[in-house]
Amino acid sequence: MNRSLPFRTALAALVLVACLGSVAAHAESIALPHAMPSFNQAYTSGPGAWGDCALGTDGCPDRIRGTGCLITAFSAVLSYDEIVLTIPAAHSSTGSVEQGMDPRILNDWLRARRGYGGCSQDPLGSCCLEWSNLPKGVALSFHTNRSNVGLNPVAAVIIDHALRQGNPIVAGVHWNSACRSGSSQTEDCHWVVLTGKVGTTYAIVDPYNPDTTSPTGLRTTLDKGSRGNYIIDRFVVVSRTAGDPTLLNALPDLALPSPIVSPLPPLQPSAASTIAVLLVALSLVAAVIFVVTKTMP
Repeated sequence: MNRSLPFRTALAALVLVACLGSVAAHAESIALPHAMPSFNQAYTSGPGAWGDCALGTDGCPDRIRGTGCLITAFSAVLSYDEIVLTIPAAHSSTGSVEQGMDPRILNDWLRARRGYGGCSQDPLGSCCLEWSNLPKGVALSFHTNRSNVGLNPVAAVIIDHALRQGNPIVAGVHWNSACRSGSSQTEDCHWVVLTGKVGTTYAIVDPYNPDTTSPTGLRTTLDKGSRGNYIIDRFVVVSRTAGDPTLLNALPDLALPSPIVSPLPPLQPSAASTIAVLLVALSLVAAVIFVVTKTMP
């Protein structure tokens, strides 16, 4: 009689349970506590459309509709974290005061705060985001997925933990070997917002929606992005910091200042008036001498 059979059966059952538990954990569903706002970088036809707004500074030829996926993604995350920006008329692309958060407002704010710099991907002008010059009120944690075919275990642990903590993730992605025609760029070709985990993939807000009449991006999953199956390259965990960032993010109002009226300086006597005073004084002295000498015995 084989007495090892029950032991082997029990061991196999334990292994099966462990495997099933691992699969269940891998297929865990995670969601942010609040709905993520969504904006479409290609919104060019409609009230307040921002897609045709000039992006960057110093002669950058780009437009939000073409290369504004990163600031469009960040405007959604900043709106999620209740960061409100006020743009004075002098800095606004509309010529009027703007308040709130959307790609136009964030772009105007970055243009006024030197939030764009040069980079190899865009050799003309300052077209690339300066991460350190983003609006105050959020903290950024930078990470890299070291896999070209999917999400490696370390990156997956970081992303899942961040989402459980209620922190959205802005992720640079690619979807094939050449992301943009005429460019050798193979990483961070597009930027999306990770908002949760759905089975073995992730829920995202894709800032590129081909419907130019819609101001909102696409709510989809990482494997079904607007350009195909996305592979994460670099990703940024965004967490809200304590305090009110309104004053820290305020832009100066460049309206003409009121004229400053300074007190008039004391009058200085001219040369002519000085000579006239001396002549009068000499005349008085001469008159006194004359009177005195006429009355002397």
